[in-house]
Amino acid sequence: MKLQWIPSTTLSLLRTVQWVGRQRDLKDVSLQKAIQPTVQSVSTRLINASIDPAIIWEHLIDEVIAQDSDVDLSPALCEIALIRSGHSDLQSDQIAMAIHRGLETCQRAISTRSPRLADQLRLRYAPLKQAYESYGPGLIRSVGKSIWNGSPPTDWWPSRVSVHAVQPIANGAAGASSQQASVWIEAVLTDMDPDVPEWLRLVYQLTCMSISSHTRTHNSSSGTRSSTDTATGDTANSSELPWTTAIVPLILSKAADAGMIPGGRFPLTKALSMWQPELPSAKAPVVKRWWNEVGLNNQPTPIALKQLAAALSAHNSSDPSTNFYTA
Repeated sequence: MKLQWIPSTTLSLLRTVQWVGRQRDLKDVSLQKAIQPTVQSVSTRLINASIDPAIIWEHLIDEVIAQDSDVDLSPALCEIALIRSGHSDLQSDQIAMAIHRGLETCQRAISTRSPRLADQLRLRYAPLKQAYESYGPGLIRSVGKSIWNGSPPTDWWPSRVSVHAVQPIANGAAGASSQQASVWIEAVLTDMDPDVPEWLRLVYQLTCMSISSHTRTHNSSSGTRSSTDTATGDTANSSELPWTTAIVPLILSKAADAGMIPGGRFPLTKALSMWQPELPSAKAPVVKRWWNEVGLNNQPTPIALKQLAAALSAHNSSDPSTNFYTA
């Protein structure tokens, strides 16, 4: 799997606008003051048209991640985001133009402060790229083999993936495209936590991307799934399995086994909070117990994932005594 690194100024812009739209503070106070009125104006225009601004930013970001370059924003791209959000009003072209004008205003403010942002991003992602190239490919292969009990399908990992490096605003963050073999990651210069290197976050996103692509491809097929499909199980339930949670301890375990991170520490709670912040912190002990007692090595992956799903669903802070059965 070859990675194509892209210094994404457009995605950096969209994430900054999204961040301010969520009423979160930028480290650059002057930039926040410069773009906040425009972001608020665009948000108000969208709300008046019965459109959730948060959904528009998500779709725009997803469209940009799916590209193989630092694509320029356009009214057409904004209109695609509107259509994806379910807006089919005849005035969608006018609303798209309003979004585009607002984004251009924000882009000028960012360019004034960072006129060479693309060059800065190249310098910033260089350490992450070097670390991944040193350790990532071997770990990726090991993770794939574990998920598939030693024999991943030939198309499990894509041959080429675009990695969009973006300006850090969240102290480390990453995500993946819902459409193409593309991911994004904040180009932080140093690890947010020495126990959880940032290149492992990239491995996590690449694994999530492959799982999503495989699940989407097979779920859209009208054929009958084989019962020997040890990675995703039956078509109806595979998309609901807690893949993104289960692969966190798997990646850490494989990295520790290979000496890529200290073997004496198993930073599962930290990694979950960094890579999957939507998971309540109280459920981290459930994941750890599941990994210690079940894991992905002793039985078909779908069965193990269903046990984790049941444990996470049943868990509450007053009774964390979930039992796992590995028959």
